[in-house]
Amino acid sequence: MAVKISLIGAGSVVFAKNLIGDILQFPELSHAHICLMDIDPDRLRVAGIMARKMIARLGVAATVSETLDQRQAITHADFVICTVQVGGYKPGTVIDFEIPARYGLQQTIADTLGVGGIFRALRTIPVLVGIARDIAEVGAPGCLLLNYTNPMAMNCWAIDRAVGVPHVGLCHSVQGTSAQLAGFANVPMEDVTYLVAGINHMAFFLEFEYRGQDAYPLLFQALEDPSRRTELVRFEMMRRLGYFVTESSEHQAEYVPYFIHHGQEMIDRFEIPIDEYIRRCESCIATWERSERELLGEGNHIEIAPQTHEYGSYIIHSIVTNQPRVIYGNVPNLSYITNLPHRCCVEVPCLVDAHGVQPTRIGALPPQLAAICQTNINVQSLTVEAALTGNRDAIYHAVMLDPHASATLPLDKIWSMCDELIEAHQKVGLLGEFHPVIPGTGRLAAGTSDLIIARLRAVSPLADSMDMELILENPTDQAATFDLHINSVYTPLVDQTISVAVEASPRSTTRLPVRLQLNADPGEREKFLLHTDAAHVLAIGESIMRRMQLDTSAGPAPLSFTLAGFPAGRGSLATSDAGLTIELQITDSKVPAEQPPNLWDPSSVEVFIARTQGDSITQLFIVPQPGKSSPIVLDADKKPVPVLSAQQHITPMDYTVTVCVPWSALHISRGPFLFDCYANLSALGDAHSGGTARLNHQKNSHLCTAHFSWVHTGGESA
Repeated sequence: MAVKISLIGAGSVVFAKNLIGDILQFPELSHAHICLMDIDPDRLRVAGIMARKMIARLGVAATVSETLDQRQAITHADFVICTVQVGGYKPGTVIDFEIPARYGLQQTIADTLGVGGIFRALRTIPVLVGIARDIAEVGAPGCLLLNYTNPMAMNCWAIDRAVGVPHVGLCHSVQGTSAQLAGFANVPMEDVTYLVAGINHMAFFLEFEYRGQDAYPLLFQALEDPSRRTELVRFEMMRRLGYFVTESSEHQAEYVPYFIHHGQEMIDRFEIPIDEYIRRCESCIATWERSERELLGEGNHIEIAPQTHEYGSYIIHSIVTNQPRVIYGNVPNLSYITNLPHRCCVEVPCLVDAHGVQPTRIGALPPQLAAICQTNINVQSLTVEAALTGNRDAIYHAVMLDPHASATLPLDKIWSMCDELIEAHQKVGLLGEFHPVIPGTGRLAAGTSDLIIARLRAVSPLADSMDMELILENPTDQAATFDLHINSVYTPLVDQTISVAVEASPRSTTRLPVRLQLNADPGEREKFLLHTDAAHVLAIGESIMRRMQLDTSAGPAPLSFTLAGFPAGRGSLATSDAGLTIELQITDSKVPAEQPPNLWDPSSVEVFIARTQGDSITQLFIVPQPGKSSPIVLDADKKPVPVLSAQQHITPMDYTVTVCVPWSALHISRGPFLFDCYANLSALGDAHSGGTARLNHQKNSHLCTAHFSWVHTGGESA
């Protein structure tokens, strides 16, 4: 029975012509049935005419059929060759180049990695997975998929993960580069042997030998040859990594972050052709009509080239005839390269015979080669994840980790560019829907933006109770009713249930007043928990410190500071009709000679004052000044604050400051107010580094009914 070989994407007639010619020039395959499939009926017609002319020209008994139906083409096929380009030049490739260019991201080929490679994979993987599923369901037993479609590693990885049919990814970079290297070394190709391994387009010549001897010294001579003006990027990477990479300098320049994004001088120096793939596509389109005329000319005359170095026909011939051959294929990594991830797609030498494609175990790559491959594998993995699961967040993460994009764009531009690329692809039908994410993030919305958030928030404390708000945020378009339960961690006296309802309008916010009993002593923490049995509600409680009341009628109210449990300072507050007097002695053994550029840097004291909870906060900085008689007092904008008096004393171990600030500068009048204070230390004595010392909330004889109070509430100053 004749072998059935199906070409999916046969409309790529120039490439199809070479493949068909390679196959039919093997006598053992000259009776094969060639089934051509494409979605473009005009190109498919041309491919059919071309194939029949080749059969007539070669005088073989092969047969040809054409179909627009992919499943029909694959039915009973022994081999399926995939050469599709999903989205074509327009709109697919144009979108891949034009949108990133608007963000300042320059590309050369953009079909394997980078933003262009990622989006080519996203639109291609669903098609290839469909081909693989048809092979699994209607292909002949053991049908082998030979994939020529880029991005090779991502496509093959997705096929393996989603379906797992026998497949191999084929590229000509190993054959082409080996011939180039023989030329650079000026030795006959027939006397060259080599060993290559890595990932597609970033595999490395681990061995390059001439008649059994290491020929890398000849390549390093070529590296330093000033007359050589080709493959500048690849030779530069060989200089740094010690090994030559398989794919062209155009490709290599966008797989690593060392060239394009460093500016025009670097682009010119390494002769990197920006937008090269656009030019190649337009050149092919321009010559299509001429190629079509040649293929459709009168009679059966057609030029057939000798067999090319493409692996496809050799693989088919070896499997059919059991003639062993070694090819380089892209296959799932089943410990073939031990320091690359399991089941990622690797490119390694493979034995082919009647038993199929049998990859060779390489072992560990040199560590620098494995590491640079991993930078590409990270992107491949995330892109496959996005394509197979519909997780939109994985698209952002793939571009975020792409070496070229991450070296060129900040995160906000990466996110915006991805959004625009997704929308452009969806608009022309090249991408389906992805799971929604929280806008501007890499987090799936599921379980986050579909949850109602209920939150307790402190408003103001009274003597024995706490005024709070219950804030309900509904990001969904569904109304809801549910019960919320409030209780206290430290005392069992609070146990309250509230029935609430939220509106159906998206992003609505409902605020409900709640008053809760305060049971903690002054200066100690009260933690209120919020519970609900509703699975679609995220309930968040509140932790507060009951305010301590200070009375200055018996004299200045004392303060003390600690840092990591060590005493760091002490002081006092006093009020008068004129203003507030702050006296502090701060342990700091490294007061800088000049005012720090940032006011919160050591050494300084930050003071926060507000009339009541929710009012605007006045922030002051008291900064000691070595060599002067008084500190300076500044506001948050570094502007001087008028004071009634100020003095300081600095020793090698500490400093003392006393300032009296008028009420007008504090934007409050005399009476109860909220106060908080931090001390920023350069060094706490001889044995401890600096940090931020906080006030101690400790009860003492001065903490009673009050003229003013101070506290941390809800984690906020004042």
